[in-house]
Amino acid sequence: MKRLLVVSCVLAAGLAAPLFGEKGNQEGKLWLDAWQVGAEANVNVSGTWTAKGWGKVTLEQKEGARELAGMGDGWDVLGWVSGNRVYLIFSSKGVVGYLAELTADGPNTLNGVYRSGLRFSGTATRPMQMTK
Repeated sequence: MKRLLVVSCVLAAGLAAPLFGEKGNQEGKLWLDAWQVGAEANVNVSGTWTAKGWGKVTLEQKEGARELAGMGDGWDVLGWVSGNRVYLIFSSKGVVGYLAELTADGPNTLNGVYRSGLRFSGTATRPMQMTK
Protein backbone atom coordinates (compact mmCIF):
# COMPACT_ATOMS: atom_id res chain seq x y z
CA MET A 1 0.00 0.00 0.00
CA LYS A 2 2.82 2.44 0.88
CA ARG A 3 4.52 1.68 -2.45
CA LEU A 4 1.32 2.55 -4.35
CA LEU A 5 1.00 5.81 -2.40
CA VAL A 6 4.62 6.75 -3.11
CA VAL A 7 4.25 5.94 -6.82
CA SER A 8 1.02 7.97 -6.98
CA CYS A 9 2.66 10.97 -5.30
CA VAL A 10 5.68 10.79 -7.61
CA LEU A 11 3.44 10.58 -10.67
CA ALA A 12 1.28 13.47 -9.49
CA ALA A 13 4.35 15.61 -8.81
CA GLY A 14 5.77 14.71 -12.21
CA LEU A 15 2.58 15.66 -13.99
CA ALA A 16 2.26 18.96 -12.11
CA ALA A 17 5.87 20.00 -12.76
CA PRO A 18 5.39 20.98 -16.42
CA LEU A 19 2.46 23.19 -15.45
CA PHE A 20 3.87 24.93 -12.44
CA GLY A 21 7.52 23.84 -12.17
CA GLU A 22 9.60 24.97 -9.24
CA LYS A 23 9.01 27.53 -6.48
CA GLY A 24 8.06 30.42 -8.79
CA ASN A 25 5.33 28.47 -10.47
CA GLN A 26 4.05 27.21 -7.13
CA GLU A 27 3.59 30.86 -6.18
CA GLY A 28 1.82 31.47 -9.49
CA LYS A 29 -0.49 28.55 -8.80
CA LEU A 30 -1.23 29.96 -5.34
CA TRP A 31 -2.17 33.30 -6.95
CA LEU A 32 -4.44 31.53 -9.41
CA ASP A 33 -5.93 29.22 -6.76
CA ALA A 34 -7.00 32.26 -4.73
CA TRP A 35 -9.71 32.87 -7.36
CA GLN A 36 -11.25 29.40 -6.88
CA VAL A 37 -13.32 30.70 -3.98
CA GLY A 38 -15.01 33.40 -6.06
CA ALA A 39 -18.34 33.39 -7.84
CA GLU A 40 -19.48 30.79 -10.34
CA ALA A 41 -18.53 31.44 -13.97
CA ASN A 42 -21.02 33.74 -15.71
CA VAL A 43 -19.15 33.56 -19.02
CA ASN A 44 -17.51 30.91 -21.15
CA VAL A 45 -14.32 32.18 -22.78
CA SER A 46 -13.63 29.19 -25.03
CA GLY A 47 -12.40 30.13 -28.46
CA THR A 48 -9.67 31.93 -30.31
CA TRP A 49 -8.97 35.45 -29.14
CA THR A 50 -6.72 38.12 -30.61
CA ALA A 51 -4.76 40.48 -28.41
CA LYS A 52 -2.46 43.27 -29.58
CA GLY A 53 1.12 42.25 -28.87
CA TRP A 54 0.06 38.70 -28.03
CA GLY A 55 -1.27 37.42 -31.34
CA LYS A 56 -3.80 34.60 -31.11
CA VAL A 57 -4.70 33.19 -27.72
CA THR A 58 -6.76 30.00 -27.72
CA LEU A 59 -8.69 29.24 -24.53
CA GLU A 60 -10.72 26.16 -23.63
CA GLN A 61 -13.25 26.23 -20.80
CA LYS A 62 -15.59 23.27 -20.48
CA GLU A 63 -19.27 24.14 -20.21
CA GLY A 64 -20.12 24.98 -16.60
CA ALA A 65 -16.49 24.82 -15.46
CA ARG A 66 -14.52 27.65 -13.93
CA GLU A 67 -11.04 26.45 -14.88
CA LEU A 68 -9.57 26.98 -18.33
CA ALA A 69 -6.42 26.22 -20.27
CA GLY A 70 -4.94 27.26 -23.57
CA MET A 71 -2.02 28.53 -25.60
CA GLY A 72 -1.04 31.98 -26.75
CA ASP A 73 1.99 33.43 -28.51
CA GLY A 74 4.21 30.58 -27.30
CA TRP A 75 2.84 30.63 -23.75
CA ASP A 76 0.92 27.94 -21.89
CA VAL A 77 -2.16 29.54 -20.37
CA LEU A 78 -4.02 28.42 -17.24
CA GLY A 79 -6.84 30.30 -15.61
CA TRP A 80 -10.05 30.65 -13.66
CA VAL A 81 -13.32 32.40 -14.35
CA SER A 82 -15.13 34.03 -11.44
CA GLY A 83 -18.37 35.78 -12.36
CA ASN A 84 -17.42 37.79 -15.44
CA ARG A 85 -13.75 38.10 -14.36
CA VAL A 86 -10.98 36.02 -15.94
CA TYR A 87 -7.64 35.35 -14.20
CA LEU A 88 -4.79 34.00 -16.33
CA ILE A 89 -1.23 32.79 -15.89
CA PHE A 90 1.05 32.77 -18.94
CA SER A 91 3.98 30.38 -18.47
CA SER A 92 6.66 28.74 -20.58
CA LYS A 93 8.67 25.66 -19.65
CA GLY A 94 7.46 25.92 -16.07
CA VAL A 95 8.29 29.60 -15.61
CA VAL A 96 5.52 32.15 -15.06
CA GLY A 97 5.96 35.12 -17.37
CA TYR A 98 2.74 37.09 -16.86
CA LEU A 99 -0.42 37.34 -14.75
CA ALA A 100 -3.58 38.86 -16.19
CA GLU A 101 -6.91 40.03 -14.75
CA LEU A 102 -9.61 40.63 -17.34
CA THR A 103 -13.32 41.39 -17.35
CA ALA A 104 -15.74 40.07 -19.97
CA ASP A 105 -17.38 43.17 -21.46
CA GLY A 106 -19.61 40.99 -23.64
CA PRO A 107 -19.26 37.63 -25.37
CA ASN A 108 -16.46 38.82 -27.67
CA THR A 109 -14.36 41.23 -25.57
CA LEU A 110 -12.09 40.81 -22.54
CA ASN A 111 -10.56 43.99 -21.07
CA GLY A 112 -8.13 44.38 -18.23
CA VAL A 113 -4.47 44.45 -17.32
CA TYR A 114 -1.45 42.18 -17.22
CA ARG A 115 1.84 42.30 -15.35
CA SER A 116 5.21 40.68 -15.77
CA GLY A 117 6.26 37.99 -13.32
CA LEU A 118 4.58 36.63 -10.24
CA ARG A 119 3.83 39.75 -8.22
CA PHE A 120 0.51 41.31 -9.09
CA SER A 121 0.60 44.07 -6.49
CA GLY A 122 3.34 46.66 -6.62
CA THR A 123 4.30 46.11 -10.26
CA ALA A 124 3.32 48.19 -13.27
CA THR A 125 0.29 47.07 -15.21
CA ARG A 126 -0.22 47.23 -18.92
CA PRO A 127 -3.59 47.25 -20.65
CA MET A 128 -4.78 44.09 -22.33
CA GLN A 129 -7.76 43.67 -24.63
CA MET A 130 -8.70 40.36 -26.18
CA THR A 131 -11.35 40.09 -28.89
CA LYS A 132 -12.93 37.18 -30.75
